[in-house]
Amino acid sequence: MQNKYWYVVICLLIFLVFSFIYFPEIIRKRISNDWTSIDISVQQFVNNKIEKPLQPTLDFPPEDHFRKRDLRITPYLLANVFSLNSLRLFYLQILLLPVFIWFSIKIINRVTKNAAISFWGTIALLFSYVGNSFNYDTLFYDSYAYLGLLIALYFYKSSISIVFLLASYFVDERSIAPSLIIPLFAGLTNFSLEKTAKDFRTTFSKLITDNKSFWMVCISVLIYIFIRALFYKNYHLDTPIGKHSGVALGLGFIHGTKIPFAIFSSLKLNLLLILAASFYLIKKKYYFVALWFVGIFTTCFLISTAVEDVTRSLAYAFLLVYVVYLLAEQIEEKASKFIYFIAFINILTPTYSLLLSLYRIEAFSWFVHFSQKF
Repeated sequence: MQNKYWYVVICLLIFLVFSFIYFPEIIRKRISNDWTSIDISVQQFVNNKIEKPLQPTLDFPPEDHFRKRDLRITPYLLANVFSLNSLRLFYLQILLLPVFIWFSIKIINRVTKNAAISFWGTIALLFSYVGNSFNYDTLFYDSYAYLGLLIALYFYKSSISIVFLLASYFVDERSIAPSLIIPLFAGLTNFSLEKTAKDFRTTFSKLITDNKSFWMVCISVLIYIFIRALFYKNYHLDTPIGKHSGVALGLGFIHGTKIPFAIFSSLKLNLLLILAASFYLIKKKYYFVALWFVGIFTTCFLISTAVEDVTRSLAYAFLLVYVVYLLAEQIEEKASKFIYFIAFINILTPTYSLLLSLYRIEAFSWFVHFSQKF
């Protein structure tokens, strides 16, 4: 009981310190009344969707970005049930950050049995766009999807994970690709990595056919496809694909030299963990696991560079970091020092958000803003 109490205290302390460094953007804008035209249009759209979450906005042209958001109904349904408006939905997003921190610490500690690594590993993620999104994002609701995916990973043994997976899919369809790593995480908790290189049939059975998590993710994806197909048929929806609609392979590279900043900011040095794990799996000839792991990361990368908001899209690959901790298991001293180094660098470096232009999210920017304004 006391252990659980300290978990909550630590999570709240991390949240308060982090929010002091990166003050919630929605609160700053509310205090200073510093709304852009995009902010206002998004709030109006979201408020309309909250009133009628299942009604499509057919008055927008097919290529309009808002048409793509018609089926991202989880935030609208949540707000409708709890009588929230667009601003309160962003306030709730901020309050969910301690929940994200709690689940992150618990998952890493579960697989590493190392309290220090679970703390600093979570800090390393927090100071990337994944953590920044909870306090910074005032246009989208990706944080709800990040949290849903993390909870689904935590409850990989339970069918309740289906609920959180579906909720995440209906926040943004980009949740689907990274969610496919959950069965690998689940399978490797009961089947050692070394055994995957010995017998293909046994490996296939343990990681796929006899893996309950695999079938739960499949069921979630199929349910999502079925519901989405119903919406398309009943509401005559049209989500266009192509450069004219902002969705095309390699579209993100139109930003040129800004792309490295956007890719780095998504997960920062956590990307090194994913790349190092990929190299290790291939080098040790764990080809089945390598194909799964590298394939999902490659898919996430291709999806993120097929749109203009590269940063927030690639951040969806954060679940792979937890698989890296699982593969490491009892982390050696040298490896643990590398985790501390990653956390330290992530804290010191700014986060960039790339949508139509590169925007630098700096620590204590709220202090600079208010000191200049008042």
